[in-house]
Amino acid sequence: MYKNVLRAIEDIGIYPSISLIIFFTFFIGLIVYLIIKGKDHWKDAEKLPLEDENNMNIKQSEQ
Repeated sequence: MYKNVLRAIEDIGIYPSISLIIFFTFFIGLIVYLIIKGKDHWKDAEKLPLEDENNMNIKQSEQ
């Protein structure tokens, strides 16, 4: 049933191509973003799991 509906739509073949281009562009953009930010940007984030509860409480009370 769905195949017949999709066959009736004109130019339906362009949508898979557009989807692939959007998907590819998103991930290339994400890779470029991560490269531009560099390792220094992520230093604080990488240390978060290693902080103990005392450090977290001190930081929260300072804010």
